[in-house]
Amino acid sequence: AAIAPDMGAAARPHIEQALRELQVETELDVGVAALDEAGVVLSDGRRIDTLTVIWAAGMRAAPLTATIPAERDDLGRLIVDRNLRVPGIAGVFATGDAAKVPCDELGNHALMSCQHATRMGAFAGHNAAADLLGVPGQPYHQETYVTCLDLGEAGAIFTRGWDREVELLGAAAKELKREINTVWIYPPRAERTAALASADPQRVTDL
Repeated sequence: AAIAPDMGAAARPHIEQALRELQVETELDVGVAALDEAGVVLSDGRRIDTLTVIWAAGMRAAPLTATIPAERDDLGRLIVDRNLRVPGIAGVFATGDAAKVPCDELGNHALMSCQHATRMGAFAGHNAAADLLGVPGQPYHQETYVTCLDLGEAGAIFTRGWDREVELLGAAAKELKREINTVWIYPPRAERTAALASADPQRVTDL
């Protein structure tokens, strides 16, 4: 077990240091066996008394995906083709957190994140309309991947690429995280030109 395993070896030491600076204690290779109103019991028998427990158990696709008779992954996402079409079901497309789709030719798949879901939505909308009109769709692709992890008072960490190369740390990364949360992930203002540009599946939105 490791702290932040998905963030990679380059980012992990910075995350661990931030936790130490914030005086956050960690316990690895142990699970939660029981939970009550006064604390938790760990799988090795130890008890931690506390008034607050925050359970972070990962993500799953919306239950709606289970109503569609098609193949799903272990997160409940529908496995779709590059046009975001659900194989074997005419006229059905899936996108965002409900879909598992390759985003490049290297074996990487879109994650359950806003940076993938926003672009996938543009492709899915375009391809659903193209299907109604009887014209070819556009295969989804998104070669660039970044992460920006907020570390509270310790700042943030920004990485680029599937190997999580660290580009920014501390206050600079924190400011970028604020910009992402307040500017980048929001839809454009109600202005026709901006809205249509935002819906273009081929527009480049990578940081």
